[in-house]
Amino acid sequence: MSAPPNSPAATGAAISSEPNPVREAIAKAIAEHRVILFMKGTPEAPACGFSARTVAALKALDAPFAAVDVLPDPRIRQELSAISSWPTIPQLFVDGELLGGCDIVTEMYESGELAAALR
Repeated sequence: MSAPPNSPAATGAAISSEPNPVREAIAKAIAEHRVILFMKGTPEAPACGFSARTVAALKALDAPFAAVDVLPDPRIRQELSAISSWPTIPQLFVDGELLGGCDIVTEMYESGELAAALR
């Protein structure tokens, strides 16, 4: 008996209940930090303009935040996008929820919504 045409078995995808340490580490970091930014580079040395703009908005509000550099391990970016359903970096989480990327964070900063969300 063959697998249905679009099933994981037929397409070669594996259904896995194996532990995923990268995904677990991301979920733990989001749970442990009220405000966490997944970015390219570090807050002191952002590696792209979008990450730099997001850091600048947070720093302008004197908001304490944790940061994770997604560049050293491509699995971080892949698993983060799987968790958040958001394809781009940076990604800002507050209280365990994705606020958004650079454009959304910038708009929220300019409207005052970011300051309110970080209170």
